Amino acid sequence: MSPGEITAALGALPPLESAEHHSAAMAVCTSLTEADLRPLEELVGDDGDRTRAFNALYVLLARHRRALDGSRFRETYLRHSGRFADVPMRALLESDLALLDPMGPDLSAALRHAAVALAAYPGNLALVAHHARVLAEYGWSGAEVAEADLRAALTQVERATEISPEQPRYRAVRAQLAALVGDFDTALASIQRAMDLEDSARSGYAVRVVEYHRIRADIVLRRETQAIRSGLRATADRLEAGMRTQVDQAMQEARAHEQQEIGRLRSETLGSLGLLAAVIAFIVTSTQVAQDMPLHQALRLLAGLAGMLTLVFTAFGAAFGVGKQSRLVLPALLGSALFALAWWPM
Repeated sequence: MSPGEITAALGALPPLESAEHHSAAMAVCTSLTEADLRPLEELVGDDGDRTRAFNALYVLLARHRRALDGSRFRETYLRHSGRFADVPMRALLESDLALLDPMGPDLSAALRHAAVALAAYPGNLALVAHHARVLAEYGWSGAEVAEADLRAALTQVERATEISPEQPRYRAVRAQLAALVGDFDTALASIQRAMDLEDSARSGYAVRVVEYHRIRADIVLRRETQAIRSGLRATADRLEAGMRTQVDQAMQEARAHEQQEIGRLRSETLGSLGLLAAVIAFIVTSTQVAQDMPLHQALRLLAGLAGMLTLVFTAFGAAFGVGKQSRLVLPALLGSALFALAWWPM
């Protein structure tokens, strides 16, 4: 293109807020040769028409971006950007600069600048797609993105797709956002449609198709990962429910056993108290009787009483399992001896 043709093409670009601005600028960009870049950069420094000067910078940087020449993009932007501080569209160029960071894409800064540009030109479909794409890449990077923001961006991209249904880039961004909100069928259909719409005659076709295949692989991986997570979550919930049931059952059994033991101990205690009361009454009665008897008869009565009580408590211990059975032999012999002594003829 001659310098005059370049100047005329830049002057004919739609306004920055127009939905057609980006596509028209890309048409100029793709028609440029390497020899056209120098006169184009000279137009950037023309103070006579600042709108045309910014359009020249926009097209020049688009050329460097399409060529994936990050260093030339950065040098050109830093050399001229200060002259357009009052142009909101400069935020889009800042976003591109963050994406081309030599240390790796700074998605957080790119998203922040894209949001500023979109707020200034909400009707610019290219800005809608750019902001949604950066938001999607930010979400794919593992950063926390509110689902409300993802769905709002998805709605904007779907509206842009309705306006320009043959634009494959919008379909690709829609695929990324749909996958992030869990709609994998829509995501896979959208990325396939994006590949179908790509024109192999356009420059950069191979780069775009490779990116689309990367997006498709990411969607499939995310779908499989979510399926695995869902399966693990269901298994964990099932195990938790089973463990909870077992714990509840064990607690019920322990509670029932506890009540049973308490009842048994209560019965044994009452039996012991009753026996003790009977023994005390028997001892008191026998002692009163022995007071009115001769000494040798009173001693025999008390010996028989002691032997009988010893045998009774020995039998009680054997019946309720108090201690080992072998330890009850001696008390049984002693009780028998005392009881027999009471009946031994004197």
